[in-house]
Amino acid sequence: MAYCKYCGKLIPEGGSCDCPAAKGESEIKETAVNIGNAAESVKSEAAEAAREVKEAASDTINEIKSEAAGAAQKVDAVAGEAAEKLPGKAKNNKGLVYIVAGIIAALLLFLIIALCSSGGSTSAVKKYIKSSYEKRGAKTMYSLTLPKRVIRELKEDDDYDEMVDSYNDMIEDMIDDLDGKETLPKFDKITRKNPLKKSELKMAEQYFNRICDKYDAEEGGMRVTKGYEVKVKSRYKSKSGEMEHRTDIVCVVKLRGDGWKIITHPLSELSYYN
Repeated sequence: MAYCKYCGKLIPEGGSCDCPAAKGESEIKETAVNIGNAAESVKSEAAEAAREVKEAASDTINEIKSEAAGAAQKVDAVAGEAAEKLPGKAKNNKGLVYIVAGIIAALLLFLIIALCSSGGSTSAVKKYIKSSYEKRGAKTMYSLTLPKRVIRELKEDDDYDEMVDSYNDMIEDMIDDLDGKETLPKFDKITRKNPLKKSELKMAEQYFNRICDKYDAEEGGMRVTKGYEVKVKSRYKSKSGEMEHRTDIVCVVKLRGDGWKIITHPLSELSYYN
C-alpha cells in the first residue's frame, strides 16, 4: 500500500489519489507527453515539407534550364530578324541596340517567372489529389487530366459544364454520406517517383491521343517530353476518427503546350494504349 505524498491519504494498489495536488501532477505529466508527441509530429511534417519543396524546386530548375534555353533562342531569333528590318543608320545606333538588349532581357525574365509560377510535377500531383476530393474541384481536376484541345472541344459542344457539375455533385454526395468523424482523402506525400523511359513516354502520348479520339478532338501532335510514375499516399479519418491511409499509383507527364498532366493509371496499364 502507498500513501499520497501530497495529502497523506492511503492509495489502493495500482490506483491514484484524487486530491487536487495529485490530479494536477497527473495532468502535467499527460500534457508533457502530448507536447512531446506533437513535437515529433511537427518535426516529421516539417521534414516532409522540406523534401517536397526541394523536389519541386528541382523540377522547376530543370524545366527552366531546358525551356528557358529554347525560349532564349526564339527571342534572339526574333530580335535578329527585327534588327535586319531596321534602316541602315538605326543598325549602327548604340543607344537603340541597348534598348533592344533591354527588351530581350525583360522578355527572358518574364518567361522565367512564368515557368517558376507554373509549378512542377510534384505540385501537379498534389493539386490533382486535392481537387479530386474538393466540393468545387472538378475544373482543376479536369484541367490536370485532359488536354487543352479536348476541353475546348467539350466547351464548343456545351458538354464541359455538364461534366464539371456532374463530378462536383458526386463529391458533394460523398461528403453528405460521411459518417461520424469520417473525412475524404487528403494528399500526404509521394513515396516513390520513377522517371519514364522513352518508350513509356510514347505510350503516354498514345494515351492522350486516345482521349482526343474519344472526345472527337483534334488528333496527332501530342508530345510528352518527360514524366514519372509516382506512388502517392493520402490520409483520411475513419468513422471513429482513426487516421487511415490509402495509396494510389499514377503517372505525371509533361505534355508540350499543356504543361504537367496526370494519367490516372499506373505505368503497367499504359501498354494498353501502345
